[in-house]
Amino acid sequence: MRVAVVGSGAIGSPLVIQLLAESDIEEIRVIDPDRVELSNLPRQPWFTPSDIGKFKAQVIRDYEPGRIHGIVESVTKHNVPELFQGVDLVFDGSDNWAAREAIQQWAFVSLRPWIFSSALRLDGMSAFLAPQFSCLSCLFGNLQQGPRCFEAGVMGTVTLAVAGQAMVLFHQYRDHQNEPESWPQGLFLIDGREERVRRIGMSTVRCGHGVG
Repeated sequence: MRVAVVGSGAIGSPLVIQLLAESDIEEIRVIDPDRVELSNLPRQPWFTPSDIGKFKAQVIRDYEPGRIHGIVESVTKHNVPELFQGVDLVFDGSDNWAAREAIQQWAFVSLRPWIFSSALRLDGMSAFLAPQFSCLSCLFGNLQQGPRCFEAGVMGTVTLAVAGQAMVLFHQYRDHQNEPESWPQGLFLIDGREERVRRIGMSTVRCGHGVG
């Protein structure tokens, strides 16, 4: 299986580390245009002071160059066909609404699934999205970009919990790839104040939004 991780920050980087433990994943494509900054270090312990100024995707790639491919680029609707060529599933760790819309467009065209992830302050969320069932618009309608992590802040423990929940969704999908009725459904909300995860259910009907 080949996967892509969009964003290698506080959600994306722990996702990559966890994906390295999955023996059936032969390629992890990490896509991120950003460089490591001093402010990243408290909640992104995979980076060190010596990495400041380096591209995140390239630093993460060095954990296992044979399986991780670092791509220093932003994800847009124009370049997703090339960036995701041959990919079976995409993990979102982008903190960027335009990138998520581009991932969603790729999912519609390729009929491939992706896992949405988000965290802000003390709250997080994740969802398994596939054209057969639910998409980004099914969840949020025409929601636009809100405050981002670097603007409003986020707790490192929350981003780790979101990455962990995304991996749970991945395992549920991987173990039932040929059984769509068993794919994970719903939006999983992570409450850092109450230290709990709750699920908002969604009916298992085919998404009708198509390519935006």
